[in-house]
Amino acid sequence: MTDHPSSGGHTCNDCACQQQCLLGRLDPQTRAAWRGHLTERRFRKGEMLQRQGESIHSVQVVKIGTLLVQRRGDDGVEHPVGMAGCCEALGAPALLQQPADLSYVAVTPGRVCQLDLAPLLGAGRQSQGEFLLELAREQLNANARLADWGRIARIRGVVGQLAGALLQLAELQRSTLVRLPSHTVLAALLATTRESVARALALLAQEQGVLRRDRWHCEIQRAPLLALTRGGRRSAANLYQARAAARTTPAAQAPVHAAL
Repeated sequence: MTDHPSSGGHTCNDCACQQQCLLGRLDPQTRAAWRGHLTERRFRKGEMLQRQGESIHSVQVVKIGTLLVQRRGDDGVEHPVGMAGCCEALGAPALLQQPADLSYVAVTPGRVCQLDLAPLLGAGRQSQGEFLLELAREQLNANARLADWGRIARIRGVVGQLAGALLQLAELQRSTLVRLPSHTVLAALLATTRESVARALALLAQEQGVLRRDRWHCEIQRAPLLALTRGGRRSAANLYQARAAARTTPAAQAPVHAAL
């Protein structure tokens, strides 16, 4: 990862993510002892923060930003399996002297807090136990999130799948104002095309599931999106049929279909 200057005097006590971050929840004395080994770093969009199969020399905790999680298949190609965001911990396999099990690629710019492994491996039993407990909790949460991303693949239709993905992004970014990844990233994640993602976003706006603020941001409306993930309201197929009917219906019948 490219090195960038740290933010200087900022500490965990100054961080808005402290209560959600495993580093922020550690005993203040432990954090103070490790301060010289803890660095805040910036990363760029498209940057690889961790690559599957490579050795890991630090634990990284995402402070700001969104990452695409990838796993290499039997075909030797890395395929998207989910997304990660604020307070996600990278590097746990290193504590078991194992290589990285997943790859993480930044889809937005952001920052991570990076802790070198040396002080952690040489720490006293109490400090090490406290850290491992917090890390285990984060890994449980990360596994649950990956399961949620896997569940999205079982939703019928691209519109419902995209609704589910937006709900997950809102959870990751801890905001209903979601910063959207590119259509290319969303298409790869949902195993569809960029054109299908663009159409699905337009249909979600039509169903009042999202309100576009600009090219990269939308305000999500949880209830309509949840209904679409559950097959409620109008299904994805019905939405596409409704739009096609609106384009082909004669002008004289337009008022009948105005609600579409």
